[in-house]
Amino acid sequence: MRQFRRRNFLIAAGALLVVPLARAQAGRTYRIGSAYIARAAIVGPYEEAFLAALRELGFERGKNLVYDVRYCDGDPSRLPAVVDEVIALKPDLLAGIEQVAKAMRSKTATIPIVLTHSTDPVAAGLVKTLARPGGNVTGMAALTEMMSAKSVEILAEIVPQMKTVAVILDPNVPASANIERHVQEAAKAKRARVVFYRVRDRAEAAQAFAAMERDRPDGLINASGSGTLFGERQFLADNALRLRVPYAAAAEVGGLFDYSASLSGLFRQAASHAARILKGANPAELPVEQPSKFELILNMKTARALGLKIPQSVLLRADRVIE
Repeated sequence: MRQFRRRNFLIAAGALLVVPLARAQAGRTYRIGSAYIARAAIVGPYEEAFLAALRELGFERGKNLVYDVRYCDGDPSRLPAVVDEVIALKPDLLAGIEQVAKAMRSKTATIPIVLTHSTDPVAAGLVKTLARPGGNVTGMAALTEMMSAKSVEILAEIVPQMKTVAVILDPNVPASANIERHVQEAAKAKRARVVFYRVRDRAEAAQAFAAMERDRPDGLINASGSGTLFGERQFLADNALRLRVPYAAAAEVGGLFDYSASLSGLFRQAASHAARILKGANPAELPVEQPSKFELILNMKTARALGLKIPQSVLLRADRVIE
């Protein structure tokens, strides 16, 4: 009986501590600052996924959440100034992809930063380890190297005569050497030669496509993990189609197929990190998470334009088919 009473006393005491805290939090307005290299129209669906997940977790824009966002409109040289603008608003938390988070981290070591997407946050120097980040950055790691290797395998299924695969890499992405190694191993297993094109922006992408027009690869993969090149995904897909090269990326805007972590899913998972930090979690101790969902998206319109027949084995694995 004494033990029962003591337990009830502890529960009641805990409730007395929790209720005032809950009331204090209920009346507070939080501020999240974010920045994007790409234009608003391109990143809009992913922003909405982030904000929708936050809303489900109790942080609603226009009620108890202020969301400050700035865009570089495709010009990465604007990023430092844009990040300065956002930080000047004194947010409780910052959010951005790897390239943006690096710019944020160079400006502040105290405001928590949530990665909405990162190729490799350890290689980027943003966290010490995935399990214990150890600083003011945590969030999502996208496993780009594994997805790029898998894209080689799928491309070989669709184009069994593939002898040469072109791969776009951004040398500014810290994990690019690791991505290159994984892609090389996957291509070697399929007895295909790899030609890497180092691409940082649209101008270098145009040069790469001019080289591909001469080299005539059997397939093309975008393994860059670059925020800048994500903003150029329509340009990349259009040029691949112009050269009639099966493109393993950006299926939603004309690529042949896309195998990757669900980008909307990553942003939703990142919102969970943001909510926990706003509720008091320490980003230094909040593990970086990896994707919970992967998607294979096929663009059958592009397949028909290229005269390709998608094998049944690939069709059956598709999560979404664009007609």
